[in-house]
Amino acid sequence: MNSERERVWQERLVQLRASGLSQRAFALKHGIPIRQVGYWVRRLTGAQVASAPALPPVRVVPVLAPGAPLSLRSAQGWTLTLPSNVPASWLAELMRAL
Repeated sequence: MNSERERVWQERLVQLRASGLSQRAFALKHGIPIRQVGYWVRRLTGAQVASAPALPPVRVVPVLAPGAPLSLRSAQGWTLTLPSNVPASWLAELMRAL
């Protein structure tokens, strides 16, 4: 490899780090092909292309929030209030009995 070219790129990488710019922004600002900047960063620093960070495993647990009570109102004026966790089969039986 051409040692002069390597020296030039070492200097550019120092400038890149000092600039705080992304590789893309640095390349555009200095008229350098973006892929070339990436190549030299990997070559001279041994850096690999950054992959997406691994996400930790997540377990979703449903939370049963207490529901609003169920109220039955008749035409005759009475009201029956039941908890929200009443089994549907029991409620159906109640309704048939009324």
